[in-house]
Amino acid sequence: MFSGVEMRGEPVNPRPMVRLACAFLALLIAAAPARASGPAAPDEAVLRQLNAEYVRAYLACDVARFSTLIADDFTGVLADGRAIDRAEFLRQAAQRPDARDLRLHDVAIREYGDTALVSALVTYTRADGAGVRTRYCSVYVRSRGAWTIVWVQWTRAAGP
Repeated sequence: MFSGVEMRGEPVNPRPMVRLACAFLALLIAAAPARASGPAAPDEAVLRQLNAEYVRAYLACDVARFSTLIADDFTGVLADGRAIDRAEFLRQAAQRPDARDLRLHDVAIREYGDTALVSALVTYTRADGAGVRTRYCSVYVRSRGAWTIVWVQWTRAAGP
């Protein structure tokens, strides 16, 4: 499988280095904390609840609730690529959405210390009957013990 490699005119056998690298990788994997198989992280339930409140606020045009969910320095990137700030997001949140039968799929929550990513696939139907699929990813930051959304990006998703 391996041929000898020459270093300074002497052949070098890479097998011992490969074995050492594999042993080191196995040690890293064994030492890594279990994530998927263990119980949910303590803040996962809180983040899941905040995500549900975000969706409810969207459907109810609840600008007051949004103003507590998003950070002062919030940025959103719309599916068409436009970036909006907090003020524009709240202005748009006051408008009734054209979304019927909105459903979340594949909600994923990943925590990284005081930062978390929450993502999902969203499906809904517009009033004209057109089906919509979009994905979003929200970045939450914990500050002074509370989670707020600092970034959201929406992306159009292809059909199934």
